[in-house]
Amino acid sequence: MNSIICQTQLSHTTPAKAIFMPIKLCDQFGFSNGQSIKVEIGSRSVITRIIATKTTATTKIIFTPSIARQLSLPYTGKMRVLVQNRTLKFGPVIGILTTGFQSNIATPFGGRTSLFRSFIQAGDSEKPIIYVFTPEMIDWQNRVVTAWYFRLGKWMKHVSPLPDVIYERIPNRKSENLAQVQNCISRLKTLTNCQIFNQGFFNKWSVHEWLYQNEETKEYIPETVLSPSIQTLQQMLEEHEMVYLKPIRGSLGLGIFRITYSPAKGYYCRFHGGERNVLHRFATLESLLSHYFRKNKQRFKGYLAQQGIRLIRIQNRPVDFRVHIHKDSSDDWKVVGIGSKLAGVGSVTTHVRTGGTLLSTRQLFEKNFGDRSEEMLQSLKDTAILIAEVLEENADGPLGEIGMDMGIDQDYRIWLFECNAKPGRHIFDHPSLREAGRQSAKCITDYSMKLAQFV
Repeated sequence: MNSIICQTQLSHTTPAKAIFMPIKLCDQFGFSNGQSIKVEIGSRSVITRIIATKTTATTKIIFTPSIARQLSLPYTGKMRVLVQNRTLKFGPVIGILTTGFQSNIATPFGGRTSLFRSFIQAGDSEKPIIYVFTPEMIDWQNRVVTAWYFRLGKWMKHVSPLPDVIYERIPNRKSENLAQVQNCISRLKTLTNCQIFNQGFFNKWSVHEWLYQNEETKEYIPETVLSPSIQTLQQMLEEHEMVYLKPIRGSLGLGIFRITYSPAKGYYCRFHGGERNVLHRFATLESLLSHYFRKNKQRFKGYLAQQGIRLIRIQNRPVDFRVHIHKDSSDDWKVVGIGSKLAGVGSVTTHVRTGGTLLSTRQLFEKNFGDRSEEMLQSLKDTAILIAEVLEENADGPLGEIGMDMGIDQDYRIWLFECNAKPGRHIFDHPSLREAGRQSAKCITDYSMKLAQFV
C-alpha cells in the first residue's frame, strides 16, 4: 500500500510499551487492538503493541516518550507512515550528506545553507523526515546522527535515526576523498540498508567511454582523446580547427584551454586566468604547449582533448545549454529545466563566473529555429533522457539528478559536452526558470520516497 500522512503526538499518560491509534486507522492498516507490531523510523526500530482508540481524529498516532526515545523520534507533528510486512514505518528518513559544517545556527553550512534549505522546503508537502548531516555528526556506537533540520522558519538540530535514503552532496573532489567521508559512506552501506544516490563525481573519460561505446548515444559525443600526444593534438586541430583541453576531473569550467588553428596566422589559446579571459597567439603548437605545459609537453596526463564545435551564436558569441534532468516518484527521467548560456566576450566557456549570461530558452529557440523551435526543443530533451538512461546503466549506484552541458551546432546537430552528478543550480536564477527550480528541488524528496518504497 502507499504511504499516508498522519498526525503524531507525544503523551505521558499512555502505557510505556504501546502506541495509540484510532480504530479506523487500525482497520486501514490491518492491525487489531492489543496486537504486537514492529515500528521503524530510519535505522531505529522497536516492538510495541497497538491500543485502538475511539476518536474523531482518524489519523492521529500517539507515542509514549519512552518509545519516542527508543526510535530517536526527532519531532512530532505531521509525518508520513507506511505499513510493510506488518511493520509500521515512519519517514522516509532522508539524509543530505555533505561536509563543511560551520557551527553557526543561522548558516550552519556556510554558503550552501540556502541550497539545503531549498531542498527541505520544496519537499515539505510530502512530510518526509529530511535533514542535513556530515560524517562527524554520526554516533556510530548508538547508530544515531545529530542532524540539522529547517523547521518552523529556522535551523535546529535533533538526535535522529540514520537515514533510509541519502542524497550525496559532498561539495568537491577534495572533500570526497577525505578519509572520514569515504569511511562514513562505507560504514553506512555496511551497517544500514540505506540507498545512496548521486554518490561521487563523474569522471569525464569514463562518461565518454560509456556513451561513445553505446550505439544510440555515440553520435552526440565529440571526438575525444585521453592524454593526447602533440601529434594527436596537431591532427585534431587540422581536422576540426578548434580543440578544447579539459582536466579529466575538473569542474566549473576551471583549467580549460581552447586552442584554435589558422594555417595563415598560427595557434591561438584562450583560457580564464584569475579574474579575466586571456588570449595568446603562438607560431607553433610546440611553443604553445611549452608555454603552458612545460613539464608535460609531450603528453598531457590528466587532460583530455575534445573536438571543438561551432555552436549557434547570439551577438556573435556561442550559446550552449544546461539541461537539468531528474527522476521523481515515477522513477522515470524528466527534463525539469533548460538554461541557455551565452558565453562572455572572449570566454572559453559559457559559465557565469567567466562572464556568461543566462537567456530565455524559449525566446532563443524561437529566434534561432523559427518554425522548428518546438521540434528542436523536444529533440534536445529526448537526447538528454536517452543519455541519462545510458549513464544510469553504467553508474555505480542510483542516479536521481544530472546536469548536462549540451550544444546545437550551426547545422542543427545536437552535442553533449559534459555531465555533472553534482550540478549547480544557477540556471534557476533566470526568471523564466524559478518555478522549474522549485520543481527540481522537490524531485529530491520525490525520488527519495521512491527509493525508500514509500510510493
